[in-house]
Amino acid sequence: MHRKLSYILQVMRQRGLTFFWIYFKESVLFDIRNGTQTSSRVPKNEQQISSGKVEQDDGLLYVASFTSVTRDTTQIARDLLGAERFRTAQFFDLGCGKGKALFVYAQTYSGKYLYPAIGIEYDAGLADLANANLSKMGLGDAIRIVADSATNLKSYLNSDCAIIYLYNSFQGETLRTVLEVLRPIPHVLIYVDPAEKDVLGEFGYQIKTSRRGRYNADTWLVATSSIDGSVGHDAG
Repeated sequence: MHRKLSYILQVMRQRGLTFFWIYFKESVLFDIRNGTQTSSRVPKNEQQISSGKVEQDDGLLYVASFTSVTRDTTQIARDLLGAERFRTAQFFDLGCGKGKALFVYAQTYSGKYLYPAIGIEYDAGLADLANANLSKMGLGDAIRIVADSATNLKSYLNSDCAIIYLYNSFQGETLRTVLEVLRPIPHVLIYVDPAEKDVLGEFGYQIKTSRRGRYNADTWLVATSSIDGSVGHDAG
């Protein structure tokens, strides 16, 4: 609690009251309403990483998704796919951390998707926290959280189509490996804080819409894979 308060005070000093209000509304308020613990960030040096050295080097700190960003971008994915294909598309949060984006997705689209949403997190400690939060949310079988590498995502895929949510959880070789694994799978990619968006063209993505926000947390893009032309159309 003391560390969380220290972080809040630090943010107020560095970014001012405006950001503090946005952070409260988009992150802290979710935890207050749901009794969860998702909003405090976890620096990389405090993570419990058991993956290989490449993934350790490529991984970044955990930061909770803004509630409105998850809702807005998944709605765009639904518009691109159409209601029926959205229902059968499986949602993946790669580098899910404490589970925030998964919970917002499950709350927003309760009863509107067929397969469990999958959260993959390479930090076993964070995965445990996400599962503890999941128990508090009472979402049952709507979500599954696993401690694993995002490069193994195909092991958890039940659908022939996916929605991939990525909040700049990893970069470099790991990102390229994940995009290569995704290449044959029709999917919509939601990339928040898209630090390496220039890589997407190499893998045949078409960026459908994007937003340059005031902060990293509300800057994002939504893209579709080119393996199946019926995945989506331009959002307007």
